[in-house]
Amino acid sequence: MKMRRMPSHPEFKLEGRSRHFQSFWELELESGEETSPHSHFECEEIIYLLDGQGLVTVASNERAVTPGEVVLVPARVSHRIANPSNRILRAITVESRFEPVEEEKAPPRESAATLDRLMEDLPGDMNEAAAIQKIVELFDVGGRLSEQIEQALGLDNDDGVGALSTIERKIMKAVVEIAERYRKAR
Repeated sequence: MKMRRMPSHPEFKLEGRSRHFQSFWELELESGEETSPHSHFECEEIIYLLDGQGLVTVASNERAVTPGEVVLVPARVSHRIANPSNRILRAITVESRFEPVEEEKAPPRESAATLDRLMEDLPGDMNEAAAIQKIVELFDVGGRLSEQIEQALGLDNDDGVGALSTIERKIMKAVVEIAERYRKAR
């Protein structure tokens, strides 16, 4: 495998969320070679295939690529490039650092403690409307937590799946508790 870092110029402004070139690489893979699976914490990567046939895996999705095709790899997502053909694969990769646009406001951060607070605020007896409302709140928070886990850890590894499983167990336990309180009130 040959990799050569190419010069980039920080003065050129980029459109979209990426504001700065992190690095620009020329990549050559011999037949049967592949990069190690890796991810970039604060930058997106664009892979442009120049020559040869390749397999690009992004998260758990693998697809064949041919010359002229472009693959975008989001920040914090595991990826690799493989050359299963008998020809040399040549590609250019561009890593650009992610910087949030000033106008964008980050969505509120949730945590498992948010679920705990929702449960602490439950009344002892619940009517049907209150039970449904709390369950909907729990699933809304769970959805936001799931997105945060996917962005921070990914869902293609044990850490991400473990964190998501913990949240799912908390939500299911909360739903059972809400159902019991509703049953008592009837």
